[in-house]
Amino acid sequence: MPADVKMPDVHKVPVPGGHLEDNYGEKARIGLIALCDDVAVDRDFARMIPDDRVALITSRILLEQPNSERTFLAMAARIPDTVRLLCPLLRLDSIVFGCTSATSFIGESRVTELVRSVRPEVNVTNPGTGAITALSALNAKRVSVITPYTVANTENVVRMLAGGGIQSVQVSCFGFDTDMDIGSVPRNAYLEVARNTDHQGAQAIFVSCTATKALDAIEEIEAVTGLPCVTSNQAAFWHALQLAGWNEPISGFGRLMRDCW
Repeated sequence: MPADVKMPDVHKVPVPGGHLEDNYGEKARIGLIALCDDVAVDRDFARMIPDDRVALITSRILLEQPNSERTFLAMAARIPDTVRLLCPLLRLDSIVFGCTSATSFIGESRVTELVRSVRPEVNVTNPGTGAITALSALNAKRVSVITPYTVANTENVVRMLAGGGIQSVQVSCFGFDTDMDIGSVPRNAYLEVARNTDHQGAQAIFVSCTATKALDAIEEIEAVTGLPCVTSNQAAFWHALQLAGWNEPISGFGRLMRDCW
């Protein structure tokens, strides 16, 4: 500040009413570990927040590009330091590790262990666990899978679903290996694939990956296929809220968010 600026008197005043209130998120406060180049996941979580009783706190984690088993596994060592940036002095009810593919490589239980090495009492989820829990809540054991990934990354997510008791009866992928390309796939691409695919007796459709634009296509996919549609971001957010004790319907994001509480 320039030395010759005259500083006005600063008046300390009491808070009107004399009391403080809780920060945003009095009912549910969700911590999100978002990939450094994923611009969809926190946008989608924010879209699904019903009101100020729910708060979202985001921290970013490095994922090298292009995506591969090596780059996904390398994130494991970065998880604890990323968790330390999630409002360390405030209550958190749930923490979401925001990567479906990385969870499939690192392992759901290992992700939870790494998060709890810093916040031992917090509820922990991820898009894989969230999707398996969501599909089970929808009584869907046979699913049609759509991903933006390469074949190899898609196969690993299919194996993770199988580990949770979910059988993939039809699988489609777009073949991309960077979050920038994945985030550039139009939302209508997921709708058109869902519309034009033989889902082979599936009981639900699962669109994998947190970096997609699929959230806003959920209602249309359900309308044209007659099947419930679960996406990585929708499922992870729903599960985080459920673990935090939320039990109120949220409209506009499919049967899961409306009916499964």
